[in-house]
Amino acid sequence: MASSSITVTPIAGSLGAEVTGVDLRTMDNHDWAKVHQAFLDHKVIAIRDQELSPQDLMDVGARFGEPNHYPFVKGMDDFPFLFDIVKEPSETRNFGGGWHSDTTYMKTPPLATLLYALETPERGGDTLYCDMVAAYESLSDRLKEMLGTLKGVNSAGLKHVGGRKAHHAVVGGMKITGTEDADSYEAVHPIVRTVEETGQKALYCSIGHTVAFEGMTQEESKPMMDWLQAHATRSEFTCRVHWKPGTLTIWDNRRAMHNAINDYHGMRRHMRRLTSGPTNPV
Repeated sequence: MASSSITVTPIAGSLGAEVTGVDLRTMDNHDWAKVHQAFLDHKVIAIRDQELSPQDLMDVGARFGEPNHYPFVKGMDDFPFLFDIVKEPSETRNFGGGWHSDTTYMKTPPLATLLYALETPERGGDTLYCDMVAAYESLSDRLKEMLGTLKGVNSAGLKHVGGRKAHHAVVGGMKITGTEDADSYEAVHPIVRTVEETGQKALYCSIGHTVAFEGMTQEESKPMMDWLQAHATRSEFTCRVHWKPGTLTIWDNRRAMHNAINDYHGMRRHMRRLTSGPTNPV
């Protein structure tokens, strides 16, 4: 059944919007066109007041393409592409902290991430996002030209925080798996990628996953990598999503990075994640 009351409200100057007035379980193609346009316009959309079963979440994800397999957390028994992100009150390490775009170490990383809130802390637990298009567009022409010739080597190893196995060993509320093979996940992608639907160019690198520029050492790459991350995460390029149970946030991994804020020790947070739409960065 179509809705005539879909409202899209920007939440920051650069990116991000709240979407209300739509039931994702019953929306028709007309409604979906409005939601998808909000996604293209704002890069991050927080869709409030949803009651989504695992199958419902899969159905929404299918709008973006085929589901992606995440190699380091066991999926749900009946829905292997979905996995739960849980931080228990006794834990101090969260999952997804630090600026990154999801799974850039895959040959075909996802177009979109869908994150659905099941249980949220009384305060805290927000997620930050940054606009990689705006970050690119604000660069000098000479730097754009130089970066346009570079590719980044992306790794799942998390060597900068002691390795993925050690890093995930203290995330006790989740079904972590496969971390001993993390170093085998590596992919090379352009530092500047072009988004097909919009024609926009965006920076596509992060300290979390991009370990070096192709053909350069990590030591040679680090100063520019550090600068690009500091530049991309400037406050004017960011937005912040506050979670409530029933919020589904969908973001464009091609044009945004995210950072889960770990400021809710002693409280429980339970989310459900799906990535969809494998893409070949160009």
